[in-house]
Amino acid sequence: MSDSESENLIDNDVEAMQPVAKQGAKSKSGFFPFFNKSTKVIKQSSAGAGFVGLIGFGVMIVVASVFFITENYFISMFTISIGLLIYVTGLEFIVLMFSTFIIFISSKHLNSRASSMQETLVALRNVLNIKRGRDGSIAVGPVDSNIPIVLPDNSLSRDIQELVSVEKSFDYAEFVAHSYYVECHELYESSNANYDFVSGAMPLFGLIGTIIGLIAMFDSLGSDVTVESLSPQLALALKTTLYGAIFSSLYKIIGVRFERRMVDLDYDYDTFCSALQVVIENKNTIEVQ
Repeated sequence: MSDSESENLIDNDVEAMQPVAKQGAKSKSGFFPFFNKSTKVIKQSSAGAGFVGLIGFGVMIVVASVFFITENYFISMFTISIGLLIYVTGLEFIVLMFSTFIIFISSKHLNSRASSMQETLVALRNVLNIKRGRDGSIAVGPVDSNIPIVLPDNSLSRDIQELVSVEKSFDYAEFVAHSYYVECHELYESSNANYDFVSGAMPLFGLIGTIIGLIAMFDSLGSDVTVESLSPQLALALKTTLYGAIFSSLYKIIGVRFERRMVDLDYDYDTFCSALQVVIENKNTIEVQ
């Protein structure tokens, strides 16, 4: 077969694959189906959040200023942190909050397609005896050719069953697997970036409060200065710095949670592709139960 004929064959495979991927996207199986529909819209393209995020941030700054004037510094700094999240997420703020809650109470991926890959990988790991070396390499145990492999009933398993039955190449199968991986990866990456932005900005707002407190303290210096008269300004300077550091650490911890999920998803994808290559090369049959 010539090189041009091989390229045409691969192009035809990619075009033919799209209905299969779309069929998998329409599947209602997975983790929290009602939540999956809304999480799909969190993309890196929405990081700026546009006009809505700017208006929301402005409103939260006004509210934070009221608490700042009444010396409720903790609530003021907390309100500023929420305003920063609204600034970078806009209308998707509630979705981000809900996804954060799910991340901390469940070990499954947020996206239904990524959950299907995770579920299918568990079945493949048991059959193929998949192990990961210290150097990060993935080893797949020996498996007899033409033996059936039982996978759980989900959209990815059915897609793999169809690919194996028509004897598609590994490149084609890897493209299908990537469609189950990339959407959730973007979700984790965007959420981590949002929290990382707030984590980096909060110490700056704490520093602003510190400078305001110090300026007020120096303005009040005079011959009749007492410790009691300087304590409010000194408390302002120290408390805003403290609360800025606390909220910075808190949002950093939350963002790391998404970062770790992203690492786990990368590992699942690499392992799944290695297992899928073995299945295709050995021409094993797939049974979905």
